[in-house]
Parts: sequence; C-alpha cells; structure tokens
Amino acid sequence: MRILFILLLTAKTVYSGEIDGKGVVCLIYGNTIGYFFEDSRAFEYTVSGGDKKLELTKKDIGKYYTNENYIYINEIKIDRKNLKFQKYSSFRGQCEAFKNFELFKKRINIDTLIQNNKI
Repeated sequence: MRILFILLLTAKTVYSGEIDGKGVVCLIYGNTIGYFFEDSRAFEYTVSGGDKKLELTKKDIGKYYTNENYIYINEIKIDRKNLKFQKYSSFRGQCEAFKNFELFKKRINIDTLIQNNKI
C-alpha cells in the first residue's frame, strides 16, 4: 500500500527547466503573444506602443512547470500536444512551437505582424 501511494504521488510530478531554450507564439483573440522559456522561467513577449513606434517588450512572468500534458505558467495552461492556450476559463487561443530563440524571434517580428494593417 505504501508503494502504491508513493507511485501515485510521483506519477504527476511537475518539472521545470525541461523546455528551456524553446518558445511558443500564441494567437489569442487576434493578439500575438510569445512565451519563451529559459532558466526555468517564462518570459512574455508582446508588441506595445513605444515613444515613436511599436516595440517588442519582454516581461518575466515567473516560473513555469510542465508535466506530460501541459505547460503551466501562473494562470496559463498550454496543452503540449495540440498547443491550445487557456488562461482562467475564458481566454483561449492557439499556439505554435519554436525550437530556439532565433526562430521564435522571427515569428514575433513587428514588421511581419503589422504588414497588413490599413492604418
């Protein structure tokens, strides 16, 4: 019985650091938000207004955890198999995975994101 309890306790162990050096870019209700993982922490990349033009901002949003099915960042849950994004129960989106920062940065390029803007 004791062995069964230990197995159940460790079966859903949550890890961090496993996806360091990788990232996801998510489309959430038309907005593009990137999450890059390094040093067991998640960094959120968003496009925001600067003094004269749009800028890419980086924000440390805390430690992330993973298991075989999900990536957890505070209230955010990203399905590792289908890359569906969920924050709280209502914010939902779809993500795309990137194996390194160079590919991640190309996908979240401001010029590419605004090329079809009319104004």
